[in-house]
Amino acid sequence: MTQVIKRGGKRRQIFSPSKIKKSIKGAAREAGFSASKAERVVNEVGDGVINFFKKKRVVKSVDIRKSILRRLNRKAKAVAAKWRKFEKRKAGKF
Repeated sequence: MTQVIKRGGKRRQIFSPSKIKKSIKGAAREAGFSASKAERVVNEVGDGVINFFKKKRVVKSVDIRKSILRRLNRKAKAVAAKWRKFEKRKAGKF
C-alpha cells in the first residue's frame, strides 16, 4: 500500500487514485472542457500518474503534483493553467 507524505513532511495518508482523478476532472471542467473531453484527459493523465505512483511504497505529494502538471502541460495546457490558478487561490495568493 502506497503512503503519501504530505507537503509539511509530518503527515502521511494512503494513496488515493480517486483524489487524483477528481482533481484533474475539476480542473478540466473549470477549463471549459465537455464531460467527455474532461474524462479523456482524466484517463490519459490520471491513469499514467496513478500507475506510476501506486507501485511505490512512499511518495511525496509534491512529486505527484509535479507529475500531474508535467503531463497536463503536454496533453491539455488549459487544464494545467486552471490547476495552478486553483492552487494560488487556495494558498491565498490570488
